[in-house]
Amino acid sequence: MQQRLAGVDATRARIVASARQVLLSGDAFSIDAVAREAGVARLTIYDHFGNRDVLLEAVFDDLAESGGLTHLPEAFGEPDPVVALERFVAIFCAFYSTHRLVLRRLNALAVLRPGTSAQTDRNPRRLQGLGVLLNRVAQAGHPLAGAPDVVHLVHVLTGFAFVDELSGPDHDPVDAAPQLFALVRTVAHID
Repeated sequence: MQQRLAGVDATRARIVASARQVLLSGDAFSIDAVAREAGVARLTIYDHFGNRDVLLEAVFDDLAESGGLTHLPEAFGEPDPVVALERFVAIFCAFYSTHRLVLRRLNALAVLRPGTSAQTDRNPRRLQGLGVLLNRVAQAGHPLAGAPDVVHLVHVLTGFAFVDELSGPDHDPVDAAPQLFALVRTVAHID
């Protein structure tokens, strides 16, 4: 039984890795393309994931783990709310840096098929996290930081599309983190 489970896990991991490769290749993303890359039947992918969107969610989970989003609890555990917000920004810039090309493709898929991408599903979670952090900043003496329009604007600023554009083609999103945080401080009225 353990060998069978290990085989299932290995197949699932191979399919996710193959999906990432198809995204990186620039070819059209489809279950057929992923199946060819993984050396499995389409039915195997459907058995493991059910549909394309669940597969994209699994790809995003894999990206999040390997790209450092698992460090987000450290930001929320930081006692100083401004430092916590800065850490949040740095974690996302590092994540965008690690998986920049794949995230570009995932964002393009989200634009082409709104509401169906794993990236789209995760944006509300980032917004919620920013709301928590900015409300902490507001309670610490920067009352305008928690305003809904401020939270929304900081959400836009910390999104992949903005950070990718801010970084430009020749710079790494990690290097943009200090500049991005300066923008966030200005927008959130953190003096």
